Amino acid sequence: MNKKERQKLILNIIKTMDIKTQFELVNELSKRGLAATQATVSRDIKSLKLVKEINSKGSVYRISNNKSEEKNTSNQLLKDIFINTVITIDNVDYLIVLHTRPGGAPNLAFYIDQEKIEGIIGTIAGDDTILIILNNKSVSENLLLNWREWLV
Repeated sequence: MNKKERQKLILNIIKTMDIKTQFELVNELSKRGLAATQATVSRDIKSLKLVKEINSKGSVYRISNNKSEEKNTSNQLLKDIFINTVITIDNVDYLIVLHTRPGGAPNLAFYIDQEKIEGIIGTIAGDDTILIILNNKSVSENLLLNWREWLV
């Protein structure tokens, strides 16, 4: 199955089921005879511009209707991933280090980069650690304040 066919199948699944995580989507694809990795599904979600919506069953993927909705839901998606992934936050001046659950750093770093947060120069992600490089200390302080509130 090629990329176009896989993405068409993903859209059909999203339209007919409440999919909460990328791993659920990988499992649904597998049930339909398609082996795909979480990384591939993550790229497909981005390419298809799928967004997270809160409904009675929690936060689920759905097809986006417009650009402003994508921006609002992408921030909510970052927050959801952050809350479910980050264990601790450390910082030194212009650097923030996020410690995540095993395997969580690359996905979270991707969404941090996608938000294009002013003041973030870049991220470097390992398996369970993200280094965030900032251009000034006030940006670091503001991010720390916001992100620590998410973890409370």
